[in-house]
Amino acid sequence: MQSVADGGTISPGPNQTRIAAGPSYRLIAVSGGLDGPSGIMCGGLNNSGQLGLGTRDKDYVFHVVNSTGLEVVGIACGREHSMLLAKQQSSASAVNKRTTLLAFGNSMYGQLGHGRSKDSPGEMTYSVDGTMEDNNDGLVCELSPRPVQLPDPEDYVVHVECGLDHTVLLTHQGNLYSMGWGADGQLGLGPDSSSDRSVPTLIERLSWKTRGKEVGRVQQISSSTDFTLALLENKQLWIWGNAEYGQCMVNRKIDRILEPMHIPHPIPASETIASVAAGGTFALLLSESGKVYTCGFGALGLGPDKTQILMPEQITTLPRIRKIFASTDYAAALDDEGNLYTWGTCGRTGRLGHGEFGDLFEPKKITLPEAEKNGARAPVVHDVALGLDCAVALVDYGNE
Repeated sequence: MQSVADGGTISPGPNQTRIAAGPSYRLIAVSGGLDGPSGIMCGGLNNSGQLGLGTRDKDYVFHVVNSTGLEVVGIACGREHSMLLAKQQSSASAVNKRTTLLAFGNSMYGQLGHGRSKDSPGEMTYSVDGTMEDNNDGLVCELSPRPVQLPDPEDYVVHVECGLDHTVLLTHQGNLYSMGWGADGQLGLGPDSSSDRSVPTLIERLSWKTRGKEVGRVQQISSSTDFTLALLENKQLWIWGNAEYGQCMVNRKIDRILEPMHIPHPIPASETIASVAAGGTFALLLSESGKVYTCGFGALGLGPDKTQILMPEQITTLPRIRKIFASTDYAAALDDEGNLYTWGTCGRTGRLGHGEFGDLFEPKKITLPEAEKNGARAPVVHDVALGLDCAVALVDYGNE
């Protein structure tokens, strides 16, 4: 059995495979294998239809959106919009790797990629059966999951990231697309393109090459608020969007970065960047040796005397780490043994998971609930999702 780190417990049944958290809502993908049921468990606020239930008239304590026949391979949550990345469940005779991107929730800035935003004529809302209904309160939203179309029908999405009100897509062909709010450059479309986009728009990389940069394929993207980090396969690091807090790692503050900017290797030359995590006012880098580096303002994890730095420094109080996570003003890390550490601003929701509301200037290991079955192994955390006011973890207790 696995448990959710906000205190709720899920009964034995389908496996929980993916998790995501937004402001006061969360999504959990469940799968029963080839022959079992699959779907999305959702709970929390639903004021823009971000739970995908075909309505926005009330909030929910965990409800299932049926998606039998689809395997959810990715989930992302923004402020009030949600993205699901799914593919047909594999069979013994055929394996379909091509994915479908489904979007629902708020689309005021076009962040769903359906071509509709607050600037679209004749605001409409999709009902649960897919028909369109008049929306008289000015809110533009999709109440049920609806496919997103890429400009290139031969390409498909392999990873999706949500900022507060924008979305970034990484495709099979190595392309990057963005849509949604672009006022801070978070779409990465250039100095003449800081307006919103309501359909997936290609982030051109030809401009990167003309400035003498050797640009390879993108390995990872990360965004949680209004800036994005991109790590290439050749380990080059790129950033765009809001950088006013010094999280751009170039030893100065930049108000807005309107197109992808290359960051010269910002950690010791002996270290190689393995993954990145973009917070609200800070950035995290994980090296292949398991060291965590932090830069920017706020939840740096470097102690009370260091809350603003312009170049990355190592968080020396962490052990060897294999996974990092960042949100608006708090962060988390998983070590090699599946232990979970958090730090940053706790707020009034207890999102750091330590049974108290105090802020943490340095990482602290979370004490997880004891296993319900005698003889079960110590809990191992496999994944974490950080929302604005809640955190969710997938935990394995080793008992079926």
